[in-house]
Amino acid sequence: MRRLAIASVALLLALGACKSSDARFRPLAAGEPVPAFTIRTLDGDSASVGPDEQLTLLNLWATWCGPCQEEFPELEQIHRDYEANGLRVLAVSVDMGNDANVREFVADHGATFTIGRDAQGRMQRLYQTVGLPETFLIAPDGTLIWRHFGALKPGAEELRRQIDQVLGTAGAASRASSSRSKPSRRTRMS
Repeated sequence: MRRLAIASVALLLALGACKSSDARFRPLAAGEPVPAFTIRTLDGDSASVGPDEQLTLLNLWATWCGPCQEEFPELEQIHRDYEANGLRVLAVSVDMGNDANVREFVADHGATFTIGRDAQGRMQRLYQTVGLPETFLIAPDGTLIWRHFGALKPGAEELRRQIDQVLGTAGAASRASSSRSKPSRRTRMS
């Protein structure tokens, strides 16, 4: 009987511990407001996300992440296809250390969209991420429209449909998918 009582108490304590830690982790869902933040950009400026900002495609990534490397050309193509219509692509590197590796990666991949830096991992905690890469489409009012875990697929059709719907650029996704061009080696980080 005593063994049963001890086992029951141990089980209750274990269940209570699990419940309290599980309650803290809850990834953002579409329709919810995103945490507002301002992040340092690789070019020394800053970029903000939240209410009263333009439509933003936020991507969390790292130079050592294979899927992140694979999707960088797609992010560049989305940037080129939609920048003139009001979409901002903000890719936040969570690499630890200084900016040298990130700068080299960005130059090697010809990225012309804004690169943010978060060596402390603050963004991953704020946005309750589950891995890298993760991509968020954020409305100008600061609500989450769309979230994707893992690398964007070539063409990113679902994402392009969401962007077209918000920007009123129906058909741009299919036009862009059929007219793919390789990103240049030119580097602009803002």
